[in-house]
Amino acid sequence: MKKFILLLLLAPFSCIAAAPFGLKWGDEFLHFGEAIKTGSWVTVKTTQLPQGNLSAEYYLLEGEEKSGLTKVHMKSFEYTLFSKQLDSDFAKFESSLLDNGFRVKSFTNRNTSSYQCIFQGKCTGRKLEAVHDDGTKAILEVKVKDRDTGYFSLEYFI
Repeated sequence: MKKFILLLLLAPFSCIAAAPFGLKWGDEFLHFGEAIKTGSWVTVKTTQLPQGNLSAEYYLLEGEEKSGLTKVHMKSFEYTLFSKQLDSDFAKFESSLLDNGFRVKSFTNRNTSSYQCIFQGKCTGRKLEAVHDDGTKAILEVKVKDRDTGYFSLEYFI
């Protein structure tokens, strides 16, 4: 009976949590593209994933060869910084995170109308940090390329 209870307690920790875009944390990911190795750390840049997003210009898959996938980064195509499409797509990504069980840890508004942005070119976009019960963390951010252009960065990691 004690062994059965111990097994029930350990079972949730042995499950592989779902990663975004049809991937699984800990899975092998080198077959998605050319691997760039830095020590034991491996990065693969790809444009194709099992459940990719049409807004994605590319994805970076990262992890160690032995432990598998631990980080997924999506970079979107570029937008006009003050466009309705950028605002609409940010809201869709935010809703998707919340609909999939992520809880907001912090939210930072954009400063694209501030003195630092307008006169010094030091603009920052919106940033949403969220966490899921399975331990997955997500950061959704509008990155500002220049005063007129921006893109999304969506990063998941365990």
